[in-house]
Amino acid sequence: MLAEAAPALVAFTAGVLFGRWWIPFQRGRGITSRDIYKGVDGVPRAGGLIAMVAAAAGYAVAAAQTREAALLLVAAAVVGLLGLLDDLRGVSEYVRVLVPVLLALVVARALEGGLRFTIPLIGLFYGATGWLAALAIPVVTNAFNMLDPVNGFLPAANMAIGAALAAVALVRGQADAAYLLAVHVAASAALYIYNRYPARAFNGNVGSYFLGANISTIAVLYDLVAYLILAATPFVVNGALIVFSSGGIKGREKIQRPTSLSNGVVKQDCSSPILSLVRLVVADRPMGEYEIFKALVYLVLFTSAATAALAAALKALQMPI
Repeated sequence: MLAEAAPALVAFTAGVLFGRWWIPFQRGRGITSRDIYKGVDGVPRAGGLIAMVAAAAGYAVAAAQTREAALLLVAAAVVGLLGLLDDLRGVSEYVRVLVPVLLALVVARALEGGLRFTIPLIGLFYGATGWLAALAIPVVTNAFNMLDPVNGFLPAANMAIGAALAAVALVRGQADAAYLLAVHVAASAALYIYNRYPARAFNGNVGSYFLGANISTIAVLYDLVAYLILAATPFVVNGALIVFSSGGIKGREKIQRPTSLSNGVVKQDCSSPILSLVRLVVADRPMGEYEIFKALVYLVLFTSAATAALAAALKALQMPI
């Protein structure tokens, strides 16, 4: 049991220790942004590298037991470094979409048994239909990047979604998948320590891109894509709302914000044509940052718990999981 938990423990420890150096390093180099909710300047903006380093340490330990750990390490690092480059220099939104698509193709080619795509209650698909599973990597990666609105939400959501997928994997008898998902949860927990309200560091694109690419790659490798989409429904819905209401894939700076901020309180901007999950959350009444955090976390906890419960129910009924 201790050996099985070692990669997750190493990941969490490495992330926390790295964060103690990375946070002041960013301040010293001016890699900072303004916390608009609190009116505070000088908040390190690329804290998500903590999760990436944490996961790398965990996967380095896990690589001795499963070859997928090495593939995960390379695949997620590519997208994570793209996010870091975007945080430091800026990258076109088309590049941010194209790289995860190329990653999906590489991961699909690397699968020895080919792509598998199981839909709960229906069954398993191979061939051309199976390739739909690979689309989870660009879709989820960009969806995570589009819903990181308040302190602590993204790593907290990844802990919940990762734990739900680990539970599904155990129900399906996929011990290796649960093993690697535990590393994802541990890396998210290490990042949460620094990003929780009030944040000592923002996640940055390196955080959202790494976490999205990492968990979606695990899902593709172990045929957990359908469950990932269910657990991450708030992210997928938010991404779809923004893309369709804005008329396509556009950078944040090119679309009108769907909400406005006044004295730390967020309310919907009725003059904006853009729809988002946060806008729906504050549509009934304006909310503060922590209220939005709680509303979004409760939503993800619900979808994550429902996902794990579905897998358990299907197992009990001996139906396709």
